[in-house]
Amino acid sequence: MIRSLDDLSPATADTARRWLEASVAHLPQDYRDVVRDDLLGAMFAVVEAGMTPQELAAAVAPLAAATVPSDEEAGERTDGSRLVGTWWGIPYDLRPPTGERIRRSMWNPADPHLLRPRAFGVGWDLNVGALAVRLGLIEPDAEDVPFTSVPPQAYRVAAAPPLALSAAVVAHYVVRGRSLADPLPRHWSAAGRPDAWTSKRAAACTDLLVAAGAGAFGLTALSPRRPGAERAGRLAVATGAAGGAAAITVARSVPHGGWWVGPLTIASLAGGAGVSLLGLALAGRRGEQERDLTGKARA
Repeated sequence: MIRSLDDLSPATADTARRWLEASVAHLPQDYRDVVRDDLLGAMFAVVEAGMTPQELAAAVAPLAAATVPSDEEAGERTDGSRLVGTWWGIPYDLRPPTGERIRRSMWNPADPHLLRPRAFGVGWDLNVGALAVRLGLIEPDAEDVPFTSVPPQAYRVAAAPPLALSAAVVAHYVVRGRSLADPLPRHWSAAGRPDAWTSKRAAACTDLLVAAGAGAFGLTALSPRRPGAERAGRLAVATGAAGGAAAITVARSVPHGGWWVGPLTIASLAGGAGVSLLGLALAGRRGEQERDLTGKARA
């Protein structure tokens, strides 16, 4: 493990820099810095100070796969529909989202790619499944078919966070609505300072609508008639949306904002969805193991 490229020999450090640039060269310019930083951190974890250029290349080879589009993704985006494809290298999908596509974009532990095209919209989503595998939280083949062995009570537990977050947003405006400033922030700078404003009524309506919609959408995942992947995808979206609404509601109530606004919002959106999917995947893995053990005992 190293802390800086300066820990490497000049030749090895040069190889590392060239590898970084080559790994992000195919990405849109706006995404390169973010992905480069992620790869750099991952590289620091697998590289040792005394490595030769050849040893470094072998150590980082698995990491580069995270930025290369998979054959599955390519097939998904060449179905002849104008609603799905790429524009200047940026993927887009304007088809009505399905739970299965949401699941595949955000939870695909068998695929090492950290970035996958969004199930709906423009750009990429973080493949939380691949991240969980890299962090050692789950195995890439944890479930034969993701979310098919999740017990019913796990879905009920997973529906609780979006409902609780939605209720918190409602309670905030009921309790503090009269005392809030008018107008309220509607946009923040990169430093977390408000730079655009909206009326208190408009802000409250927006936050309450998103929160209520997220809670209701989460409840639709409780129907046992829906496939497991669709239920998991709906709960992930509901948790992320409710978390985002709660984060924005909190940020609006702080007049001068702060550096934490951006990280809190991102963590609430992506973190909420990711934790929901991880919890359901772990529950599914336990359910699959219990089923296998029961089958062996009967045999």
